[in-house]
Amino acid sequence: PSFYLLTLDGARVSLESLRGKRVALHFWATWCGVCRREEGALGAVAKTLDRDEAVYAVVADSDDVEKVSDYVAREHIDYPVLLGTSEVLAAYHVEAFPTTYYVDGTGRIGSHTVGMATRYSIRARLGMLPH
Repeated sequence: PSFYLLTLDGARVSLESLRGKRVALHFWATWCGVCRREEGALGAVAKTLDRDEAVYAVVADSDDVEKVSDYVAREHIDYPVLLGTSEVLAAYHVEAFPTTYYVDGTGRIGSHTVGMATRYSIRARLGMLPH
């Protein structure tokens, strides 16, 4: 589903702006213990992305931007974080955290996972998507 979400610094990101890239769209929450354990895997993948790949983390508890920004800084999260909305979470049928969707270069969902993933599984799913 199409979306427009804001980054922590207020920039707008849309699904359409990511066309041509294979994207891991990771839904999480600051209070989620499993999500915390997965941050290292996402960071490791983000550091090894090809030009046509991206990782975006969509935070569900985005009602307090300052709290989220403090969390991101404290945890040294260096991949892009988008402020999620209830509409986007509903459109992607996110019912548990973490949930990750893998979107191909045309904007179509190739697969998704619910629960903790390793850097190897994230990397493999991202790499298997068509350009």
